[in-house]
Amino acid sequence: MFKLNRDILYLVFEELQNDNKTLYSCLLVNKTWCEIIVPILWKNPWKCQKEELLLNVIMLHLSDESRNNLRNNDFNFLTNSYQKYQKPFFDYISFCRHLHLNAIKRMINNNNNNYENSKKSMVIQYEIFNLFINKNTKFTHLYIPKQFDCLIHLIPGADQCFSELEYLFCQTSINENILIGLTDICRSIKAVKLFVDNNYIIKVLSFFVNIKSLELLNYRMTSDHIENLPLPSLQVLKAKGIPINVLERLIENTSGLLTEIRIDGISHNEINNKRIIQAIYQYCPNLKYLKIVFRYSNILELKNLLINCNFLCGLFILINNMEDVFDIDYLFEILAKSSPINLFKFKFKFRYRPVKLESLKSFFDNWKGRHPMYLHFIKKLENNIDDLIDLIEEYKTIGIIKKFNNGLDCKDFEWI
Repeated sequence: MFKLNRDILYLVFEELQNDNKTLYSCLLVNKTWCEIIVPILWKNPWKCQKEELLLNVIMLHLSDESRNNLRNNDFNFLTNSYQKYQKPFFDYISFCRHLHLNAIKRMINNNNNNYENSKKSMVIQYEIFNLFINKNTKFTHLYIPKQFDCLIHLIPGADQCFSELEYLFCQTSINENILIGLTDICRSIKAVKLFVDNNYIIKVLSFFVNIKSLELLNYRMTSDHIENLPLPSLQVLKAKGIPINVLERLIENTSGLLTEIRIDGISHNEINNKRIIQAIYQYCPNLKYLKIVFRYSNILELKNLLINCNFLCGLFILINNMEDVFDIDYLFEILAKSSPINLFKFKFKFRYRPVKLESLKSFFDNWKGRHPMYLHFIKKLENNIDDLIDLIEEYKTIGIIKKFNNGLDCKDFEWI
């Protein structure tokens, strides 16, 4: 009987890492499968486990000294879990690669609301933080909640534990000493995600100027605060609810390495829209993927972007303003005639604009001789569905369209 070796099984199960239902069913096949799957499931246990069960498993890892410390502080509701469960077969915590500090706080508080924001809550948190942060665990992702002030970088073993950290998510008002401490021991951070307001971004980014990926959410500040904040290694910029003047200055402070820009959740007047498009084609010669709101008055700036960003291969255009006088035919003509050779993946979200079959037909005719197109409309086209299907199939047959999606949402730069 043919038997797969462990390395092959690991590769197979790694492909299924986002399919927990399948992985759980495979756990019971035999001991070998179980030993391979458990570490995969526990890389990021916070995303799918039931929190009460997860907390019980975590508590089972505590040392006798830690359990006695909790009992002495009247935490019987937690230490009683040892009377219900046997010692775990695996050192599950050693498999963790994501440390979600907010999830830990939430689990503790949800188990007993009387401990929320109290000294007792801090005692439990500290015991669990010490359980996760040690020289035998290597985290790649760290999530820090708002108003966090536990100096985790001073916990014994933190320098080894965070030495391979690649991703940092943090919110408002984190103790600055934590960031300084992480900077000293985390030399490999590549991506930072900030959910912040006011001028907190300056403190955080000043510690991580060499990051390659930056995501900003719901942020309020002026561009003056970031004038002298260089981001020389930045390759990916994702922004939601960020003022255009801030984004413009951030882009100007990069060194031309940006390959992906996503701009969401902020209204653009015509002037701001023009400025951000100009900043992109002036400072992002290596851009490959772009998601942006577009105002029709800046159609010539869009043409300049297509001409100057020669490596562009995926474009997601949002058209949200119902007041714009909009000629969709001319937009499609610009895209067909001015797109760089690598650009053939398009995604559109026309919130208020109907797209006629005649406009699509003209777009497809002008696209002849180019790479077959991947075309995706987020808002379903309001056409006779049979006529639309016939048109798409016609142009698929002659090699103008490779893939077409009408109304199905998916990831920004994913074309199904």
